[in-house]
Amino acid sequence: MAFFGVTSEEINEIKPHTNADRLELATLKGLDFQFVVLKGQFKTGDKVLYFPLDSLLTPAILEKLGLVGKLSGKDRNRVKTVRLRGETSQGLVSDLSIIAGIGKENPTTEEITAFLGVTKYEPPIIPCHSGLLVRLPEGQSVYDIEGCDRFPDVAKELIDVPVLISEKLEGSNLSLTQTKDGEIFVNQRNYSIQPVEGFEHDWWKVAKEQGLIDWVKKNFPNQHIVIYGEMIGPGIQGNYYGLKAHEVRIFDIWIDGNFLNGKDFLDVVKYREGLKTVPMISTSITLSEWLRNRSIKEASTGDSILAPGKLREGIVIRPMLDEMRNEKIGRLIVKQRSPEYLTGSEF
Repeated sequence: MAFFGVTSEEINEIKPHTNADRLELATLKGLDFQFVVLKGQFKTGDKVLYFPLDSLLTPAILEKLGLVGKLSGKDRNRVKTVRLRGETSQGLVSDLSIIAGIGKENPTTEEITAFLGVTKYEPPIIPCHSGLLVRLPEGQSVYDIEGCDRFPDVAKELIDVPVLISEKLEGSNLSLTQTKDGEIFVNQRNYSIQPVEGFEHDWWKVAKEQGLIDWVKKNFPNQHIVIYGEMIGPGIQGNYYGLKAHEVRIFDIWIDGNFLNGKDFLDVVKYREGLKTVPMISTSITLSEWLRNRSIKEASTGDSILAPGKLREGIVIRPMLDEMRNEKIGRLIVKQRSPEYLTGSEF
């Protein structure tokens, strides 16, 4: 599961806003987020609390921060990437006074987050009477990929490594699990979907229609395997790609305890009739060659391969040859969401 929490950080840089005299731009030491603050509110070296994207704030915290009615979401309490007077702002910060009553000198991230009552926004479960939502299969956890914004140094480990770069799609997570004894599960991010007699859930339907279940049974007998994909189409995230029917785009595969590296993933899915993967942007060249002196954040913005003329949500980067690991995030695979996509801007 990807990292989430309100963290204690240090202001790294304050610089003028390009289009507002009363605002400034700030960054945090060791992170790659930029956010907008009031002029004179903070200075370099100040200790602050950082509320990450998708934080859901309580009414009490909103009032303390002067943000009642000013954030996103139906309750106006969700922290999202926004554009303020032409500059991207990702997350928000406050001084440490709002945790004065926590009762500890150096509270942990978990303690700060719990004390403030901050929770993470999760996309709503798509309701359907044709399947029961139960816990994920034994040993399987929610799939998430860490972001380059929070771990900018991690991506540097991939800079001179041949990588697979794929398009991050806007959809809903679908996974297909086969246990060693051949039992099949179809899952929707946090839950497994238990079929109801006489009905067929859309996730099960598309897994069958695209041949995923038959393909797994035929090619991976007696193996514990999880196929991860993005479900896209009508009724899902506004059907961003304008599809007429549901489809699942595969982006990762786990077999008997290990995720496949980029090359093995491509070898497994290549030329398999009926299987569809997320769009591939680049394969085999090093990350530095692909970036061509751009930052990863800059390079994340581009045309969607699946829907030309629309912005892609972002990119996912993984090594081609080895399942590299990092002490901070474990498996070395990272994503970068496009700031322009997140703010609904054109590029």
